[in-house]
Amino acid sequence: MPVTIRVVPITTDRAIVNTKALFTGLVKAVNDTNAEGKRFIAKYPPQRLTATGYRRTGTLKRSWSAKTDVSSSRIVGLVGSNGNIAPYNITVQGSKKAKQQRELFGDAGWQGIDELVELMDDEFVKRTARVFDRVLRR
Repeated sequence: MPVTIRVVPITTDRAIVNTKALFTGLVKAVNDTNAEGKRFIAKYPPQRLTATGYRRTGTLKRSWSAKTDVSSSRIVGLVGSNGNIAPYNITVQGSKKAKQQRELFGDAGWQGIDELVELMDDEFVKRTARVFDRVLRR
């Protein structure tokens, strides 16, 4: 669920807002939110011992990445898992609304994309509010 904030400049004889500080602060807010999201989703729950003796490889953790694209008019942050590295990622950490995920991994303690979206929305709102407070108080 993307969150969009549009900043429309107000033209006056003198600057009301330091737009460079605002843009720099928003880029940092997106970068920090991405980093927090990646840390959150890549964290493995404790492994339950199994009769098979299977040991985790860490491949799913390594499949997660965070990326921020910045242009003069927009900032886009993305946290995602590469299905080529871990093709089972959607089964293990997909939406809790998906039947297969609920049945196989629902009680195993894995964080899913639903929790990731909620965390990132909350973090982004908090971080951008701090940026606006800091820039507008000057």
